Amino acid sequence: MGEYMLNEEKIKQMTELALLKKRKGEQMFEIDNYFKEDYVGKQMLRSFFVYTFCFILIVILAILYNLEDLMSSVNPIGLFSIVYIVIYILGLIAFELITYRFFSKKYDEAQRNLKVYNDRLNYFEKKFDSKSQNNGG
Repeated sequence: MGEYMLNEEKIKQMTELALLKKRKGEQMFEIDNYFKEDYVGKQMLRSFFVYTFCFILIVILAILYNLEDLMSSVNPIGLFSIVYIVIYILGLIAFELITYRFFSKKYDEAQRNLKVYNDRLNYFEKKFDSKSQNNGG
């Protein structure tokens, strides 16, 4: 009867591993497929396209909103285009720096969580495999 009793410590360890995997598993295992530079670079490229798309939409909306004023002025496009280009470049630099910092931290956190997960898994396997061998053989 004693050999069929559930080991509470084993259940606790398995539950902790399952919860860690459930909470952070997708992120950990997805990020683990990349080197840090590749992962952050991919996110920065994606953020470049997102920022550019949003900026173009905002410029189009601003032009449409001020269309009457732009049509009545002498040289509407020249001054606005320089201002928009400067705003675009400064905004893009700021957005890319934020993206770099955010995803670098996210990558580092995922790697730490993956190390914790793997360490716990290895500890679990060693501890309970050795108990099984001692009890069974």
